[in-house]
Amino acid sequence: MNKGERTRQSILEQGMRFSSQYGLIEVTIGSMAKLCGLSRSGLISHFDSKEDMQLAILDYCEEQFMLHVVAPARDSDPLTQLKRLFSIWADWTRELFNEPHSTCPFIKALVEFNCHTESPIHTKVTEQHNRLFSYIKHKIEQGIDDGVFHPELDAQCAAYELYNMYLGHAIAKNTVLTEHASELFKRNIEHSLKSYQLSPRTESDPE
Repeated sequence: MNKGERTRQSILEQGMRFSSQYGLIEVTIGSMAKLCGLSRSGLISHFDSKEDMQLAILDYCEEQFMLHVVAPARDSDPLTQLKRLFSIWADWTRELFNEPHSTCPFIKALVEFNCHTESPIHTKVTEQHNRLFSYIKHKIEQGIDDGVFHPELDAQCAAYELYNMYLGHAIAKNTVLTEHASELFKRNIEHSLKSYQLSPRTESDPE
């Protein structure tokens, strides 16, 4: 990796950290130049525009999500995988950056650009959320096929329920019951997953 590539990587890392706290909409050429110790022209040499930089940050966030959330959660058992996925996802950027007020940058961007339907940012973040939703739905379908979840379970409905639990958690965790938000979220996920099971496991059952 040459100097230019290292600088671009550093900008993306700082952009992800910053947007996880303050939102992607606050990511500007000026804010990133200051944060990275670069001149505005120095930063612009790596991106065509503010929007181009924001899109690149979203791509980088997705790469990090795959690395730090999806990969560690993988398991041959879909129930175990879903439990791990949501447990790790609950506070992934807070733990990654050691920032108490950090939250999922995808959720922030989704809320910020929700009404900007003509924006490439809206298109990008919507595609990212759709991929995530499809992944959750696929794991539930796998659980149904494996006999872990009830055969009559509506996979799309269940995935939507779990997805919206996280959406609410990511928005509310810094304002409502902050000391126990993550614990309550994980308990709610466990409760929902248990309700989907054909024969709910007990604590003594093997995973």
